[in-house]
Amino acid sequence: MARSSLLAAIGAGVLASVCCVGPLAAVAVGVGGAWVSRLSALEPYRPFFVALALGALGLAWYREARRVREPDCDCETGLRPKMRRLLLGLGTVLVLGLLAAPSLIGRTHPTAMAQQVRSEPVQEVVLEVQGMTCEACSQAVVYALRRLEGVQAAEVTLEPPEARVRFDAEKVSVAQLIEAIRGAGFDAKLKNGV
Repeated sequence: MARSSLLAAIGAGVLASVCCVGPLAAVAVGVGGAWVSRLSALEPYRPFFVALALGALGLAWYREARRVREPDCDCETGLRPKMRRLLLGLGTVLVLGLLAAPSLIGRTHPTAMAQQVRSEPVQEVVLEVQGMTCEACSQAVVYALRRLEGVQAAEVTLEPPEARVRFDAEKVSVAQLIEAIRGAGFDAKLKNGV
């Protein structure tokens, strides 16, 4: 049955992308906490989930291509062939989008400093961020920092795992910056020597 293979492909696609897209989506809708960083625990299994999703998707298309009507019955049960193929095509686009999302996030949201309106007194700090595994994680941290009033720019890198933040010290404190990163599901502390 092509339907079960398609559902398996969608499930595996969600599991393959949840480690990267999950924290970013959670921060974007205003949900955070330590549990968000636990989604990155699935990242080592991502290749397995990608292979499972592509295999299940291939099986769904194979089953659809091999599907034939019973010769003794000219009655149509279930969905019509065009509708089945349309749903299978939409499911394929969804799965491929889920699999491509982690790499697309890094390309559409560069980690360069995003400048906002400058005000005085401006300070800059470098914070060590722990728990990030991909570009989507770094973008979740950038988004969490940019939501704070007084943050003028935020740059987050994976290597080394740190956030460079320019902010108005009269509007936001370093403790609030660290708390925002923790709210996104990652641990942070002031980097030594800066």
